[in-house]
Amino acid sequence: MPEIKKRIARKAAKSAVKHTAHGTASKLKRSPVKAATLLSVGGAVGALAGWMAGRSAADTASAGTGS
Repeated sequence: MPEIKKRIARKAAKSAVKHTAHGTASKLKRSPVKAATLLSVGGAVGALAGWMAGRSAADTASAGTGS
């Protein structure tokens, strides 16, 4: 039973990636400037969120060690 769940999850993830890639490609064809702007803003926001989460995790880890 766990193998079936794993297979279904893998297929769902693969389908989501294909769908996202197809949507991004078609959007780039229709309006390349708008799509590039949105992708770069999304990347910047994602990078900022990752950096803040990393700092928060590092602060929490250092607070636990007493340094």
